[in-house]
Amino acid sequence: MTIADISTPLNRASTMAPIMSAFAAGTALGPAIGGIMADHIGISETFYLVGCSYLALTLVNRGLLEETKVKPTTFPWNDVHKRQNGQKENKETIADAFQNAIGQWSELMSDGRVRGVVAMNGFYWFALSGSQMTLLPLLLTDPTGLALSATSVGKVYMGMSLVQVMCNPTLAKFADKMGKEKAILFGCALISSSMATLPFCTDTNHVAATLGLWSLGSTMLSTAPVAYVSDVVHAEKRAQGIALLRTAGDVGFLLGAAGTGAFADWMG
Repeated sequence: MTIADISTPLNRASTMAPIMSAFAAGTALGPAIGGIMADHIGISETFYLVGCSYLALTLVNRGLLEETKVKPTTFPWNDVHKRQNGQKENKETIADAFQNAIGQWSELMSDGRVRGVVAMNGFYWFALSGSQMTLLPLLLTDPTGLALSATSVGKVYMGMSLVQVMCNPTLAKFADKMGKEKAILFGCALISSSMATLPFCTDTNHVAATLGLWSLGSTMLSTAPVAYVSDVVHAEKRAQGIALLRTAGDVGFLLGAAGTGAFADWMG
């Protein structure tokens, strides 16, 4: 939300790109650093250090981010609402907040632009969790196929994350310049073609090229949908718009892995 608030439609994807690059860098370096730490200081000690790092990050965010500062952040639309109603803001219960969110989501889904990108994001995460998280490791380690070792599989995922780290700023600028809609279509085309091509790859060079294109598509879809929703939704509803988009992705992620795994066991 902080990035969406401080950016404009002309630079929103570019502003979000460093955050997604940092996320990709973490997924690339995390397994390697975690493995080294576990080997040298032990598993329990590694978990302790990770917990301390989260605590330190929480304190930093508490002091630096506008949304988490001790002094509440006020927005112009909140002030206008209070003046119009002539009363103080009432405290909401969790049930009230949930009902309010569902009501706002219904209103947001009445917009065809929001409805389309939310559906796309749900199906994208469904496909990603089913293919990249569930089937890809099995395909790479298949004894009758590529038969890669665990170390090699780790390098594959690290390479995919590094592609996102290096290409995120450039592709985000492309999204800002050419339009988020075109960026989303381009990303979907890259991922779809890569998923369809991967089962026919017979050597590591073909796999590397295919997964490289796959990573480029994932990089495009890591920023463009959020930036697009932030552009088309009014500022006072932006938080709920992003929450709706994320929730659709979470549902897709939840159903994709289980559904695809079950289908693969059934069909082979």
